[in-house]
Amino acid sequence: MKRIFNLLTLIIFGMLVWMTSSCDDKEGNKAGPQPGNGTFIDLGEIPMPVAGHADFAENEFQIAAYSNNVVFVATSDGLWKNNLLTKEWSRSGFDGKKVSCIFKHPNIVNKLFAGVMPAENSTEKSLFISNDSGETWKAAQSPVHDDLDNVYETYVCIAVRPDHPDHIYANLAGGTMIAVSTDGGNTWKRMNDEAHSSFGYRSNIVFLPNNPDQLFQGSENPFDDAWLGRYDIDAKDPARLKNFIKVADVNVFGNRRPVELQTNAFTGSSIYVGQEGALAKVTGSATQFIFKAQEENPAVPYTYVYGIWIDPKDPKHILFGGSVNGSQTSANLFETFDEGKHIITVTQVPGPANIQVAKILATETDPVIVAYDPDIRKIRLFVYKPR
Repeated sequence: MKRIFNLLTLIIFGMLVWMTSSCDDKEGNKAGPQPGNGTFIDLGEIPMPVAGHADFAENEFQIAAYSNNVVFVATSDGLWKNNLLTKEWSRSGFDGKKVSCIFKHPNIVNKLFAGVMPAENSTEKSLFISNDSGETWKAAQSPVHDDLDNVYETYVCIAVRPDHPDHIYANLAGGTMIAVSTDGGNTWKRMNDEAHSSFGYRSNIVFLPNNPDQLFQGSENPFDDAWLGRYDIDAKDPARLKNFIKVADVNVFGNRRPVELQTNAFTGSSIYVGQEGALAKVTGSATQFIFKAQEENPAVPYTYVYGIWIDPKDPKHILFGGSVNGSQTSANLFETFDEGKHIITVTQVPGPANIQVAKILATETDPVIVAYDPDIRKIRLFVYKPR
C-alpha cells in the first residue's frame, strides 16, 4: 500500500511539473521554473555626484570598460575607476570634462581610448590614448575636426578591426558617420573621404571577432527607422566602407533603437542588440528576439537594454538590463537561462527602487553591473554572482 501511495505521489508531482512547463508562452518572456536572483557584492559608489547614463545623453554606448581588475566609468566629471580588489574609487583623468566614451583595446594590454567632449569654439582635442591602463593620457594627433563649427568632433564608440590592431574605427556623435584610423588611433579621417558628418541619433558599431572584413552599425536614422547594417571594408583602403546593407531593418526592428551592440568569440557570428524595449540576437540575416516588451503590456517593462552579459560557459544564460524612458519605479534587471523562453526579473538589486542599469561588463569571473541613482546623481558598481 505504501509503495502504491509513493508511486501515486511521484506521478502527481510529475504531472504538476509537466503542466507548469507546458503552460509557458511559446514566445517566452514568462517566469519559469529556473534559478535566479543571485547574490550581489556592493563595490561602492563614486564619491561625488556626477551625471550618469540617463542624464548624460552624450555618454550612451561605451560608458564603462574593464581591464585588469579595474572598471573605468566615463562621467560628466572626468573618468573614474574602481579597483575590484580593494573596492576603492579614484579618478583616472579629465577632471571637470565630459567623457563621451571609454574603450579597452581588445588585443593590446593596458591600451585604452577615451573620448572627451571639447568646449565650443576651442582647440581642445576630443580623443585621448593611454598605454598604461589610464595612469597617463596623450591626445591623439589629429582627431576628426569639424571645420564649420571649428571644433574636434565627439567620439561616442570605438571598435578595433580583428587581426589589424592598428585599424581603429569610431562612430562620431553625428548620426551614422564613422571615422577611421590606420595608425592605432593617432590620426583620423571620415569614411569614404566625406567632408562633413551627418546629423541624427548617435549610432554604434561593432566587429564580429572572427570577421575583419565587415563592420556592423546599429542606428535609428532617420527617426523611427531602427536597423542593424553592415559595411564591407575595401581590401586596399580600410577607410573605404562600401556595399552597405541592412541585415535587420525597420520591418524587423520597427522603431526600437539599438542602444547596445555586443559580440563574443564564444557566440560565433551572432550580434546581441540591446534596444528600446527589446533584446535581439542577430545571426546572419535571422533575428531572434530574446526579450520584447509591448507598450500595451505594463507587466513587461519597456526597458531600454543598455547592459548585456552572455555567460561564456552557457550562452543561453544571459543577464541584461537598462532603464525606462520616463518615471522608473524599479530596477530593470533580467536574467534568462534558456535564451529568452523564460525571463526572470532580478528583484534583489541593492540600492533605491529606481536605480538604473547603465552597463554590464564581463570580467574573468562574474559580471559587473554599472548602476545609476538619478535622485542623488551617484554611480555605483555591483558584482553579480548568478545562483
